[in-house]
Amino acid sequence: MIYDITRPLFRGAAVFPGDTPISLIETLSLARGDSCNVSALTMSLHAGTHIDAPRHYALGAPGIDATPLDALVGPARVVHASLTGPIPLSLAQAWPLEGVTRLLIRTPASDTPHDVFDPDFAWFTRDAADYLGRRGVRLLGTDAPSVDEATSADLPAHKMFLRHSITLVENLCLRDVPEGDYQLIALPLRIVDGDAGPARVILIQEHK
Repeated sequence: MIYDITRPLFRGAAVFPGDTPISLIETLSLARGDSCNVSALTMSLHAGTHIDAPRHYALGAPGIDATPLDALVGPARVVHASLTGPIPLSLAQAWPLEGVTRLLIRTPASDTPHDVFDPDFAWFTRDAADYLGRRGVRLLGTDAPSVDEATSADLPAHKMFLRHSITLVENLCLRDVPEGDYQLIALPLRIVDGDAGPARVILIQEHK
């Protein structure tokens, strides 16, 4: 069983307020007599499902092209959290994390339509982020647009995850994914010095 947990990109897809909207422009068209169809895409690197690079929130830090591939592919665990607002330390401590290095969180944000930005999403407290890092998590995926509160200016969770060298995958869609263990493939575009990379992310459920 393969779950595609990627948000689609299209004109009108939701982006973070103030960010560059998605624009898809047809530059060549078979219908107009051209030899083929060719389109140009303009968008924020943080539109849709994407992987943050340390460069996004740390001056002089590596871009998305330097993200280690071994963090992006391998066993992952999906857990459900039916809340919005802050994810406290106590909730993170309740998740089954023994041996888990890649963790994906499914919250009510997975039910948000692809063309709607809802600022009332679940975000990580600094203590919860620190705990996950100390437990050995290397990749953290969320269905929310950010691991920090929508109005945050100093991004404490981002910075705590960076302190623990945790790769962040944001804006997933885990709507139909049960809790459990999967194989994760999350590959961003190889954009040199990019502060993020749009990604196609899938989960593979192996039959036992």
